[in-house]
Amino acid sequence: MLSSNIYDWMKLKEIADISTGFSFRKKIKHDPEGDTKIIQMSDVDKYQGILIEKLQALKDFDPRSNRYFLDGGDVIMVSKGYNINAFVVPPGLGRVVTVNSFLVMKPKRAVVHSGYLAWFLNSKRTQHFFKEMAAGTNVPNLSIKALEALDVILPDMKQQMQIADIDYLKRREVYLHHKIAAKKEQLVDELLQRQADKLKKS
Repeated sequence: MLSSNIYDWMKLKEIADISTGFSFRKKIKHDPEGDTKIIQMSDVDKYQGILIEKLQALKDFDPRSNRYFLDGGDVIMVSKGYNINAFVVPPGLGRVVTVNSFLVMKPKRAVVHSGYLAWFLNSKRTQHFFKEMAAGTNVPNLSIKALEALDVILPDMKQQMQIADIDYLKRREVYLHHKIAAKKEQLVDELLQRQADKLKKS
């Protein structure tokens, strides 16, 4: 159980450096020999996180600034659309950047745990705040300025890690439930089709 210690409140800009992803001028074409992985909108899933096996790669990619390269523990967040979700960049990806449909947060690790920050941004209360802020626009668009001004509640580091772990287990469980349900649906459909085929032959 989480203890009831007094929490701190800090602006997001105080606990993380926020920037945009890289703006690609041309369509990304995968190069099997590429040494720089690219995270695109189709490469993230609400429950599975960043789909590493789907990442495309580029060879001899030069963004002209090292700020675009991501580190393990950075948090990326979809900035446009109706599913403004945050994801933690896993360690061990090597050279990796994200497209400018994402905002990039580099947390100050002594203050905030990456998994906790992603949970806070994905929480219903924060998501409701984002939707209220975007009310009246055709396509919600989250700006760096709005994100910087967000108030983040900060338990101590131990509690942050507990929340991050529980959130991971919750998302994993939901993903597995969906996968099992899809398998059951496929199995039942196959059984019904076989039964229908038998009726046709009789």
